Amino acid sequence: MKTTEPSEALTPKQTAKEAVVSNIEASQENNAESHDELLAQYKRLELLAKQNVEELEKRLGHSVDKKELSIPSTDDSALLKSKVSELKDYTGQLTAQIVELDQRVEQRREHPNKGDVLQLHLSAVEVAKDRAFKAPSLVGKWVRGESRIVKLTENFLVENAMSEPLNVTFTESYQIVINQKLIGTFAPTRSKYELDFDAPTADGAGEVSGTLKLRLESE
Repeated sequence: MKTTEPSEALTPKQTAKEAVVSNIEASQENNAESHDELLAQYKRLELLAKQNVEELEKRLGHSVDKKELSIPSTDDSALLKSKVSELKDYTGQLTAQIVELDQRVEQRREHPNKGDVLQLHLSAVEVAKDRAFKAPSLVGKWVRGESRIVKLTENFLVENAMSEPLNVTFTESYQIVINQKLIGTFAPTRSKYELDFDAPTADGAGEVSGTLKLRLESE
């Protein structure tokens, strides 16, 4: 009869002990994965909340109520789970506000009241960066509460010509904001404005300047 060497023998107690240790290790791995997933969710939701707040404030023209997004420690899984749940509700509320704002913009586009639509004319535009250039005049219409990006191009007819993105916002509060800089507030009681402006480039590495003509259209 074949005998088992003492070094290879496993007693029932040893087998049970190894099973317990194995279960503990598996549980620790699952908890670590769960904590990592929570932390990843928290970071995604925190970034989304910041982006939504930034968009709302830019397009509304005023600050919005903010929640505290940070937590004392990301090591506490229970605290992290609670914050993730809170951030889900908060980002949902912010997204709903953006959707409502989009709906108001479209309503104004289709049925504008006085001052809801602005015609914008940019001329004598110069971009001062490492490679400076002058851009042709630009004309466009913005609806109150709308923000969009246009491209300043050195020459539309030249392939690979120098260009620069320009973010222009007509806030719900009748403000013109160019690349995050407030240019001015233009009340609908007056229909035409003209002024010189300057604003940072989108990357903050230069400056855009020119003449801005505005006309607030009647209903």
